[in-house]
Amino acid sequence: MDIKTKAYLFIMCSLIGGALFPIAFKIAVDNNVNIYSFMFLAYLIASAASFVMVVANKKTSRLKSYFKVPKEFLFIGLLGFINLAFVDYGMIYAEKFISASLATVVYRTQPLLMLMFLPLLLRERVTKIQMGALMLGFAGIYIALSRGSASIFFGADAGIILFLVSMTLISAFATVYLKRYNTDMESTMFIFNSFAAVIAFGLFLLTGAQLPAFNFNSAMSLLYIGIAANAIVPFCYYSGFRILKTTFVTNLYFLSPFITILFAGVFLSEPIYPYYIVIAVLVAVGLLAQKLDKKGGTYVARSANNSPVTIYDVTSAFTDTNVEAIRNTIKGSGRVLAIKLNHAHAHHIRSVKPHENGVVYTDGDKNYVSQAQASFLKEIMGKAEDELVVMFAGNPSHAEGYLNEIWSESAGLDAKKQQIE
Repeated sequence: MDIKTKAYLFIMCSLIGGALFPIAFKIAVDNNVNIYSFMFLAYLIASAASFVMVVANKKTSRLKSYFKVPKEFLFIGLLGFINLAFVDYGMIYAEKFISASLATVVYRTQPLLMLMFLPLLLRERVTKIQMGALMLGFAGIYIALSRGSASIFFGADAGIILFLVSMTLISAFATVYLKRYNTDMESTMFIFNSFAAVIAFGLFLLTGAQLPAFNFNSAMSLLYIGIAANAIVPFCYYSGFRILKTTFVTNLYFLSPFITILFAGVFLSEPIYPYYIVIAVLVAVGLLAQKLDKKGGTYVARSANNSPVTIYDVTSAFTDTNVEAIRNTIKGSGRVLAIKLNHAHAHHIRSVKPHENGVVYTDGDKNYVSQAQASFLKEIMGKAEDELVVMFAGNPSHAEGYLNEIWSESAGLDAKKQQIE
């Protein structure tokens, strides 16, 4: 299976699985399960499920490496707390005052808020087409829920909605930062959930909660939230999110409330209105616009005004690489940046000495690039058959300078060749 297809499958699984979370939680609440004990048990189960994923994918050595660096472990744990426990408890609190559908809709403003951080943290180019596509998606949710009335933002629930927006803003920042910060995803999920379990246990003790008595429905909702919603779903989401264009994924996620509404109709007998189809229609139009936009999501070089060549961020092709040299250089905030050159310069590139601050390689180097990765690079960069991709894995500032130098040398070769001819 090629990299992009795998990423799409990950995102679709997380989209459908995540849309069931409000339903599973509502079932637990309806069965009078104490929230603090419920979430503690859910994260405990999620930690176990995440560890099974680590072992099954033979990532135990990578997990151990994070425990050896306490600062890195705590940093990843903090990101996990913001993206899992912080959001979960925020949604739980909000749903005491407003419906699950409204809470989900407000939280799904996250794609719009993420636009603020993409250029800063990922240096992704945000175009007017992308902004318009995301606005269409949100408009679909807004129209379907409120029937065009602005009262949902200015009524009695305004305070809760403001709280949710603030929570979503923090979550948007953490989500974008997680895409920038390269970690092993199986290990990350275990750290996320174990960190959240510790926080949940503290709240469990502070509130004096008791372990609940479960019936069949509440037990099934606990297992679903623990195994699926807090282990498998986030793993699938972040795995796909790191590979695909950020705004495309977030645009697609505007379908989540629509799917939740459908599930609520099936499992909770909540009414489903025909105008909810507006969500799906506007999201579909937005996704089409995203696919036609070729500039959105491309890398904005720090030296953009002086750079003589277009630089691409192709880290997504190597997020799960088995090449230790590349994995070590992009661990943390490292990136893989690339440029396209005329294939006639392949010999010149091979003769370039390795850079002391990174790994230099081409798409033709089978020791560093698999066939699937080479195909994905071709799609990301729009590479022609007579072109060569030169990559630098490491610190982005070092990568930009080095790739600009390589391009300038290659341009010099072209100039000399023309003089000879």
